[in-house]
Amino acid sequence: MSAFDIELDSGVKTNRLDSIQFLRGVAALLVIAFHFRQYLNGVYAQADLGDRLFGLGEVGVDIFFVISGFIITYSTANKNKNSPAEFSIKRFFRLYPVFIITLTFLLYFDTASNATASQIIKSYFLIPNDYNFIGPWYGYNVNLPAWTLTYEVLFYSIFLIALSINHQNRSLIAAVLIVLICCSAQLYFRGFLQIDAITRDSGEPSFVRNFTFISNPIIYDFIYGMLIAEVFMRVKNTFLAQKYVQVFLVCAACLSIAAIVSGWNRGAGIDRWGLLSFILVGSVALISKVREFKFSSFWVLMGEMSYSLYINHMIVKKLSGIYLRDFGIYKANGGMTLFIILMILTFVMSYITYNFIEKPTVSIGHKLAERIRINRIRREEEESIA
Repeated sequence: MSAFDIELDSGVKTNRLDSIQFLRGVAALLVIAFHFRQYLNGVYAQADLGDRLFGLGEVGVDIFFVISGFIITYSTANKNKNSPAEFSIKRFFRLYPVFIITLTFLLYFDTASNATASQIIKSYFLIPNDYNFIGPWYGYNVNLPAWTLTYEVLFYSIFLIALSINHQNRSLIAAVLIVLICCSAQLYFRGFLQIDAITRDSGEPSFVRNFTFISNPIIYDFIYGMLIAEVFMRVKNTFLAQKYVQVFLVCAACLSIAAIVSGWNRGAGIDRWGLLSFILVGSVALISKVREFKFSSFWVLMGEMSYSLYINHMIVKKLSGIYLRDFGIYKANGGMTLFIILMILTFVMSYITYNFIEKPTVSIGHKLAERIRINRIRREEEESIA
């Protein structure tokens, strides 16, 4: 089976690169390690061990966004299977069932939660909790990592509009719409334009300000992914197979990794980690088009489970802090023992949600989309006969 003939989204047969799945898995683990790093601090001779090892793990978010832009563009290449209705159904079932069920699970078992009714309602609708908080986080979600899903849904919505206007030029239209919407929102909420994703907004309370996140330029990360996909689908293999091109791409990937690890230009957004993620994901994707990467089943699984891993890890962290303290693993800040235990528990919970929620609901989404496609084709045939 080639790298182009493997499932892309949790059990659905389509074209996919193993290398992209690998990067998704790495991105998820980086974010998880970043949020668990505190348990490695103040325990060993190197007091800030956790920060030194995983303090840059937030880069995983930018990698996710770039990959998402790539996947959405690449996976919608077939016009016959990606009408606006089909796209909407597949995206809904890809994102929401796992999110809603895990958020409900967290709210039920988190006895220490002080979330207000307003915050809970906002979280279910993926509206950030506090528009006065620093962007792009804006007060997060009750399930903290889900703040990124707000931008995913925003991107899906814009891409859906582009898909409805013209399939062939969907990426260009989506990119233009993203820039126009973001810039217009910046002028409305802030009064000036910026590309820095770190925003500090203030103003009189109002319902409209709940949508301040629309003005955050971290959404531009998705444009990087769309650009990679368009180049990927158009560039000839004979060009990519040339030795000097391969050397250039390998060097670009290595240098982007080195820049990330060094902490150079750290931070979210297209001018920082987004740019480095663009170079990394783009280089790896283009190399993979002519060279098949071989990954262990572990890394393939990590990539396939990346969404479950990402959405579950802070639930595990919160609930473990409530229900596992009597076992003594939190003594002296826990150290590597607690770090590993939380990693294992995250994997266990994610393996369950992946197999019993994510894969089945994604499959349902694709079956519904296929039914819509068949009905659409039948109507078109009837209209042509009439």
